[in-house]
Amino acid sequence: MEAVLGGPKPKALLAALVQARQVVSTERLVDLVWDDAPPQSANALVHTYISQLRRALAAVGEGAALVTRPPGYLLRVERGDTDLGDFESHLEAARAAERGLDHTAAAVRFEQALALWRGPAFGGVDAVFARTHAAGLEEDRLAAEESLARNRLALGMNHEVVSRLERLIADYPLREEATALLMRALHAVGRQVDALAAYRDLRTRLDDELGIEPGEPVRALHQSILDRTISPARPAESAPPGPAAVIAEVVEAAVASVAEPEVEVVPQHLPPDIGDFTGRDAELARILALAGSASDDGRTVTPVVVIAGVGGAGKSALAVHAAHRMRDLFPAGQLFADLRSSHGDLDAHEVLGRFLGTLGVPAADLPDSTDGRLELYRRKVAGRRLVIVLDNARGEHQVRRLLPGNPRCLVVITSRSRMSGLEAAESIELDVFDRSGAVEMLRRVVGAARVDAEPEAAATIASLCGGIPLALRVAAAKLLAKPHWPLKSMAVRLSNERRRLDELAVGDLTVRSSLRLNYADLDARHRRAFHLLTLLDLPDFGSWLAAPLLDIDLDDAEDVVERLVDLRLVDVIGIDAIGRIRYHFHDLVQLFGAELAADEPPAELAGALTRALATWTALVELSTRELPRITVRAEPVRTAAVELDPRLVTELADDPSGWLKSEQASVIRAVERAQRLGVDGALTAAMAAALSSGFAVRNEFDGWQRTQEAVLAAVRAQGDRHAEAAVLAGLGQLHYAKDEYAVAERCFTEAHDHAVATGNRTTAASALIGRGTVRRDQARFADARADLRAGLEIAEGVGDLVLAATAVYGLGAINRDTGALSTAREQLERAVELYRGLADRRGEALALRGLGLCARAVGDYDTALELDERAGVLLRAAGDELGAVYASQSAAKTLIRRGEPAGVEAILAACLEYCTKQGDGFGVALMTRTLGELALARGDLVAARDHLVFSLERWTAMNLDLWRARTLRDLAAAEPGPAGRARWELALELFTGLGAREAAELADLSPERWRAQVADRSL
Repeated sequence: MEAVLGGPKPKALLAALVQARQVVSTERLVDLVWDDAPPQSANALVHTYISQLRRALAAVGEGAALVTRPPGYLLRVERGDTDLGDFESHLEAARAAERGLDHTAAAVRFEQALALWRGPAFGGVDAVFARTHAAGLEEDRLAAEESLARNRLALGMNHEVVSRLERLIADYPLREEATALLMRALHAVGRQVDALAAYRDLRTRLDDELGIEPGEPVRALHQSILDRTISPARPAESAPPGPAAVIAEVVEAAVASVAEPEVEVVPQHLPPDIGDFTGRDAELARILALAGSASDDGRTVTPVVVIAGVGGAGKSALAVHAAHRMRDLFPAGQLFADLRSSHGDLDAHEVLGRFLGTLGVPAADLPDSTDGRLELYRRKVAGRRLVIVLDNARGEHQVRRLLPGNPRCLVVITSRSRMSGLEAAESIELDVFDRSGAVEMLRRVVGAARVDAEPEAAATIASLCGGIPLALRVAAAKLLAKPHWPLKSMAVRLSNERRRLDELAVGDLTVRSSLRLNYADLDARHRRAFHLLTLLDLPDFGSWLAAPLLDIDLDDAEDVVERLVDLRLVDVIGIDAIGRIRYHFHDLVQLFGAELAADEPPAELAGALTRALATWTALVELSTRELPRITVRAEPVRTAAVELDPRLVTELADDPSGWLKSEQASVIRAVERAQRLGVDGALTAAMAAALSSGFAVRNEFDGWQRTQEAVLAAVRAQGDRHAEAAVLAGLGQLHYAKDEYAVAERCFTEAHDHAVATGNRTTAASALIGRGTVRRDQARFADARADLRAGLEIAEGVGDLVLAATAVYGLGAINRDTGALSTAREQLERAVELYRGLADRRGEALALRGLGLCARAVGDYDTALELDERAGVLLRAAGDELGAVYASQSAAKTLIRRGEPAGVEAILAACLEYCTKQGDGFGVALMTRTLGELALARGDLVAARDHLVFSLERWTAMNLDLWRARTLRDLAAAEPGPAGRARWELALELFTGLGAREAAELADLSPERWRAQVADRSL
């Protein structure tokens, strides 16, 4: 029977205990499971996962294996109880047998060890400690595979060895020992050519990936096969030559068949190679492989490779480097032409003239017509093996007439265009370097000593250069020219966005010049689109955005953006959640475009940005229309209506959440950019307000805060107090959701003051109700009641039923907490009706949960459970998963109070995990406290104390005294003796001072009686 362990964290916990085979402290388990970055609730989660593991082990008859041993836990297992232990035992026995030359026993034991593997070690566990141990075990497995092969070779089982090692090397091609064993086995079955090919494959891979040669043992074995000094293979069976041998024979025959050039002139027309050429191993291998195909006598088409990529990506460097590497394959010479000069593009007529001159044709003998030159050119190269590099081609038209028609030549073309119209061409897309590749280029150019001395600065330079080889070379050239500069100086200079392109210029190497080549091909409309899109500086965008920016339709907008793609000014980065293409500017391209945008007329620029933001706002409002109302609504900021393209509306309506997920990062950035560019503050305020619902539902605090703070800066800069009041009310909601009660109260107070000053009654009501909600959570009941009543009066006066319902709900909660339960029920029932009339399922559910709390307070557990469950159903239907988690907690606590704890722990563990993931500090404290109550009801005082102490720390940090008191009450019951009595007295003091109903409920009880009362319910 197999134990069901749950998710990756319980599995990681079990792996840590299995690996240790001794007591592991709780603190150490936290570090191992969460990789030294635990959540606040980690200790509580460890206790929960231990409980889950115990139940899982008990289900398979091993319940006693996992025990508590201060300061942590012990998994009582012997070595032979685990596959890991058996694996280690078999390995030890196998190695001992091999040392004794008992190859049969050794082979059997190695097979038994390997048979225990059913997948990756510690599969499903992603903790660092497990991955590290798994890597060591994987090395042991591979060594066992090689040892099995070695012993089988000694037993003459050569064919079995070949089959198994070929599979192993396919997965681990750099293992020298495995390759050496395969070479011996291949030789033993008479496949000497394949044995040599196996060595060549290993040597190529080691050189390409690590830049090293095979070790001495493999080289010696290779030489012994070549000079036939290795023991001859048994003539038992023969096998057809392998694919590597066939390829080797074909290549050798092709090279041998190369004829001497018919003319004496051998052009050496390449520019110098780059001594510090870096990376591009995979791309270089593809070019060299294509070069090998040029020796195929059966070919009728000239092999052509097109190296495409953004300006400065190193296309020319790769082409020239590859051509130099292929000199031996193309002994008839190399031709080179840069098709884009400082005076304009070169046409075929001029290039053919240069090629013919290089091939020895006197200028006087050059044909006047292009066709004549083409005919002579093809005649001159016929039958010869040349490599022809055509650099910086603009399009297919430039290169078609330069193709030689000789299948024994190789043509290498570099272009910023993909040249998809060039028939049968092999396309290589050259991307920018990743971080490690960029740093390696700096190391090769600047010197390893300087780069290794400042790795962080080197990584910063690599990042700020965007991995573009040209930019890296310019930065490196400046560092070489300034040997006294630390790398940090260059990194600091590049960090200034306004000067970055200035810094990336030295001599005739400039990033700007490279970008201008493509920019020059844009017409007026495309240039304006380029300016506006780069000015927004978005993380990514869809082509639709060009429509409002340029005031064009969606089809034209897509064509405009795709033209920028064709010219390598914008990159395609993927498909979004609703199936649309997303685009992105490289950092240096964005800076270049934003510089040029300064020439846009200010009025036209403002109009374009306003249209784009208005369209975005309308779309965001549509996407969040069905989301539950989480925030207390302020008076909406009015903006001009915008006409949306029906296609945009349709794709949004098909998947609103997918649309919002795709656009959210860009919308956040657009709000920030709008503020910096001085776009109308009221418009950005409307945009931020529309986003708030989505942020609130998912507790996405970062984006929420970024947009609100950007908008606040915008409206303050414009002196718009009316809009400022609404924004401050939104910020109050944000800080309340983040459990930052003091900041939230201050924001609501400022919002109220501005709203009163500008006559904005709806926002004034919203601010009062928001502040009252904060004060209610802080158990400042008198202040909270005054704010909520004042807010309710204004809300009813302006006819805002949403605000009225929120205020009534808050008043009902206060009366419940202060013991006026009859009044609380009346107010919460009214709130239910108000929310139901507004079709606000979330509000209705919260009010129902509030009624459930009232029922639980008087011991009516059946009613309480029914209301909790109804609330959960409504909240999930409304899309408020966090609210549903709170409803589940309420139901779980009702079951504890009703004495039915079965299954409650799993419910609370899931709730705790969700709150932790959402960053909901209040929820983490609440779920942990309820786990403590559950442990207390079960009589597990140690677990109860652990949970309750953790929860108490959270309530104290949030300055929530009512929750402190409730937790102290239960903690007193979990700590018999003077310490518990002291906590009990402090709880009573707090309850009394706050005016909470618990002061009366506990007046005649003691910690011991409370513990007995709680425990009785679970019997």
